[in-house]
Amino acid sequence: MEVKQCEFCRAPFQSLGNRLCGDCHAQLDEDFIMIREYLYENEGAGIEEVSEETGVPRKIILYLLKEERLTVSGEKGGGILVCESCKRPINTGRMCGRCKKEVVTAMQENIAPVSRPKRRPEKMEEEESIKGVAKLQVK
Repeated sequence: MEVKQCEFCRAPFQSLGNRLCGDCHAQLDEDFIMIREYLYENEGAGIEEVSEETGVPRKIILYLLKEERLTVSGEKGGGILVCESCKRPINTGRMCGRCKKEVVTAMQENIAPVSRPKRRPEKMEEEESIKGVAKLQVK
C-alpha cells in the first residue's frame, strides 16, 4: 500500500489506487445519491441550482462530472468541461472521445504482449521415474 494525500481534505491515507480517503469517498457517494435524486425530479437543472438545492459544493459536482458519474446535457455541454488534451467542449469526463481513442491506440502500440513460456509435454518415462520418490505436504 502507498500513502497518498486525499484530493479533498488533504489528509494522508493508505491507498490501493484511490485518490480520496475513505471518509471523503463515503461523503462523495452520499453527495452523488443526493444529486441523482434531485436530478430525477428536476431534469435539466444547472450546476448552480443543483448546488444550491442539495447543498453539495460546486467543486464536488465538477469532480463527479470529470469522473463520468454525471453528464452535462446538450450537444457541447455548455462549455463547462473541456477536453484536457485538445480543449474541445465535452459533456463528461476529462477527454473527448477522439483523444481517448488516440491515448488507447498509443498505449496499445507501446505495450509489448507478454509471452509466457510454453509447458513442454511431459514424457511418460519421466513421469514413471518419479512415481513414489517424493511425497508432498503443506508446510
